[in-house]
Amino acid sequence: MSTDEDEQPQVANTVSGPVHGAAVQAGVVHGGVHVNAAPALAAVDELATAFGSRSALRQLMTDLEAVHRDYLLMFDKALELTPEAWQHGMPHFPDQVRAAANLLRRLRLEFEPVRVRVHAVAHAFSDAKLTEPERAFAVAVLKYFPTGEIQRSAVHQLKTSGTAVLDRFYASLDGELGQELSSLIEETVAFHRQRWLVVCQAYAALQTA
Repeated sequence: MSTDEDEQPQVANTVSGPVHGAAVQAGVVHGGVHVNAAPALAAVDELATAFGSRSALRQLMTDLEAVHRDYLLMFDKALELTPEAWQHGMPHFPDQVRAAANLLRRLRLEFEPVRVRVHAVAHAFSDAKLTEPERAFAVAVLKYFPTGEIQRSAVHQLKTSGTAVLDRFYASLDGELGQELSSLIEETVAFHRQRWLVVCQAYAALQTA
């Protein structure tokens, strides 16, 4: 692979500890990051006890909005650095792809803790005793996080958006021809916008229930 160790940015993980079950399936463990979701799961009981499930779910919506904003920012910045398909084979192409990939790696790890917490809390709520509108909202939040839909390899693996896009960037550096990189980012953004719309619809139904 073209990404030698000296090309990889040194980013310290901000969270640590093992994660099991649905958290792994949602791709919150990737790129050498191992997160501990236990505090987030414990926080669900604390929030629900102190403020009631509706207030806790409102906080979940606020947190996911921050995650969504981070995703849009992350991919928008990467898109600015990503060369177009017609530039493939030009001398500057690998350097531009590498710059976009390094930026994406850094921002992905920087935004990781909030994504992990939101997914863990939503998963706990989806298994809790809630009304149907509350449960539907929690499930919509879970589905906001991709589980491999964006990647296009022959072997189906569960990956976050950042991981799936990075894999294609690195494959491009290795000379593989595939989906055009800028359109991949645009497709990824469209994916998250569509899932965000579903979350907003579920939240609106919750508010009127």
